Amino acid sequence: MSFQRTCYNILTPHSDAHEFKTLSKIFDFALVILILVNVGAMMLETVPGLSPTWQRELHTIEIVSVLIFTVEYLLRVYSSAAAPSRHGEERRSAKKKRWNYLKSPMAVIDLMAILPFYLSMFVALDLRILRVFRVMRILKIGRYSRSMQTLLTVLRNEAHSLGAAISVLFVFTVIAATCIYYIEHTAQPEVFSSIPASLWWALVTLTTVGYGDAVPITTLGKVFGGFITIMGICFYALPAGILSSSYTAQMQLKRDRFTDTVRTALDDGHLSEHDKGHIERVRDLLDLDEEEAHLIVRLLQHHHSTSPNPNADKKPHT
Repeated sequence: MSFQRTCYNILTPHSDAHEFKTLSKIFDFALVILILVNVGAMMLETVPGLSPTWQRELHTIEIVSVLIFTVEYLLRVYSSAAAPSRHGEERRSAKKKRWNYLKSPMAVIDLMAILPFYLSMFVALDLRILRVFRVMRILKIGRYSRSMQTLLTVLRNEAHSLGAAISVLFVFTVIAATCIYYIEHTAQPEVFSSIPASLWWALVTLTTVGYGDAVPITTLGKVFGGFITIMGICFYALPAGILSSSYTAQMQLKRDRFTDTVRTALDDGHLSEHDKGHIERVRDLLDLDEEEAHLIVRLLQHHHSTSPNPNADKKPHT
């Protein structure tokens, strides 16, 4: 096997690797630990009164992390040419495969995790900006988190519905800010000085957060504020409802796929060791809870053993 293909199988998440699964799993675990240590070091750097010794240690962690992340990024770009083509997809050249990887969301995150460090060597960057990009490194864990991948799938699937819901929320927020401005501006010109300034009150009221830094004092303003609070419970629940229902549907789809796999394996009446291994690999790929998966297997085995043979009453064709 070529070095390029070996790198691809090790760098890809172990659940997707075709070979070197053990090495891939070890690499995944080590990289997740490095990401967590790096983010923790970034957080500790903000602690006031940190001793110079600890500052040097944390800076060393940053340099080592960036070097490792840089090598990882370059190897991912190099080995992306060895990515297998999807089923039904035309064969692509190595250049096209690399370009597709470079513009993928995870590749952009990988690049943003290291680019500010190198830019700071040539351009004076605000330390706060560097720390914001450093904390983004935790998004690299998304490559190994099935739950985060499921959430991204949900966001892609429901992008149209979420866009419509957010548009309604934006319009309603602007209307609320405009109304409260004309109601309260005369009584509190310093608090509700303009419609853009009133947007803050509309946002925290519609989301039912209510920080208390801007509150209506007129009778009409209080009545309107109560109405907006009630409407906010209804309107701002829309995105949460869309996401939760779609996430539940995705999880149910995974259970259905696992159930179909088990049912297919039980066609001959029993599960061989090969069938059990295949079912376990599917369970791991779908990121299903082990106890729940075993319960599905036991229920299907019980159903299969108690149900009559569907072919028993069929007469052979003459």
